[in-house]
Amino acid sequence: MIEQMNKGNIWKDDVPRREFKKISATEMRRLGLKTDNVNHVDTLEELRLSPPNIIIAEASKNVKFVQNWFKEQELRKKVSYVMGLGVFQQLHFDSQTGNSKLLKPSKIKFNNMYRPYIGQDAEDATILVFRTGGIGDLLFIQPNLRFLKEKYPTCTIWFACGPQYQPMVRNWDCVDEVLDLPFTFNKLRDSNYHMLFEGVIERCKEAETKNAYNLFSHWLGLDLSDELLLPRQEPIEGLAKKCQEILDKWKVNDFILMQLRASSLVRTPRHQFWEKIINELNRRGRNVVLTDNPRQAENIDKFISGLEFDNTYNFCQYSESIAYTIALASLSSGCLATDSALGHIAASMDIPYVGIYGPFPGYIRLKTYPKAMWIDAQRYCSPCFLHGHKPCPQAASDGYSPCYDELINTDEKLKNTVDTIEDYIYVQSISNS
Repeated sequence: MIEQMNKGNIWKDDVPRREFKKISATEMRRLGLKTDNVNHVDTLEELRLSPPNIIIAEASKNVKFVQNWFKEQELRKKVSYVMGLGVFQQLHFDSQTGNSKLLKPSKIKFNNMYRPYIGQDAEDATILVFRTGGIGDLLFIQPNLRFLKEKYPTCTIWFACGPQYQPMVRNWDCVDEVLDLPFTFNKLRDSNYHMLFEGVIERCKEAETKNAYNLFSHWLGLDLSDELLLPRQEPIEGLAKKCQEILDKWKVNDFILMQLRASSLVRTPRHQFWEKIINELNRRGRNVVLTDNPRQAENIDKFISGLEFDNTYNFCQYSESIAYTIALASLSSGCLATDSALGHIAASMDIPYVGIYGPFPGYIRLKTYPKAMWIDAQRYCSPCFLHGHKPCPQAASDGYSPCYDELINTDEKLKNTVDTIEDYIYVQSISNS
């Protein structure tokens, strides 16, 4: 729910780390789950045999909360909601008193209502999709929904996701209605099939060897070919024009769009890594535009102030939602990032993209993209396939994963890395035009 930043990290937000009250074994049983249900499995078929960590809870009183600093949401008293186990843990006790119970397990267990979609005939059916992950995870799902809409034009697709991602999903023509997470129980009850992906990446070892698009499509019983597993979207009408006006003010028309930060520290290179990359790109005359959410505008300004050249620009303050980054990417020559949303956004608009990968290899994210390439970090401990928000155990006190440093720790390695980035983005840009 809240992005956590580590001490010594320039991305640190001024939001205190919240302590969550542990869910007891008794309450887990009342939720319809076992305490060992968070264990990893080897295959997707094994995961199908394990009840998903999704629960139904009833609000004991009206509960207001803000998800990812994006908008205020409210759970209403005596109404039942469907949510992930982690969300229940964050919301079930009043964070101020620590004693007041805000949520309680519903009498109806999720597993008794769960009707997974695994390739059934979807004519006239209502399909409820929900995923608590980020932008990449949502785009992993999208090609399957487009396929189903084309095959079954009479199906209805509801898509539940975090409010910060809804401007993107609302623009997809394969989705009929976008819902908040958590969502009300009646949506679960009124849908014919359910698509949820809890554990597909996080708790299944197949995710360490299989591309995410192939993984998600197999989970749905569709097994679409790589040619069909491409996300597609367009900028919201009018936003590209707004972005172009900002670029015109900067007198920038040819630029590489970059995102320096992943959603977890373990997948984020230290800022000194990016300084070297951007300084070298700038030295070669390449303009760089940096994007992130508006809360990071001040941090990005500080970062830019330490660069050697003045052709790097901060778009963060203008990025009111992810829709603005999508529009900006559509105007770029190409995109560069660590494992983050920007790579999937670029691919969804056929924009050249270079990904920098450390804890896991780039192919498990980018293999299906025809205009994407990746640079894998080289270190004795990589790939380690670490996920989550804890820092790398090999990291120094700043928490950054050291595997990325191997790509730039000599002048020759830095030159080779930037050569690869520059050659790929601009060769692809020329072939596009």
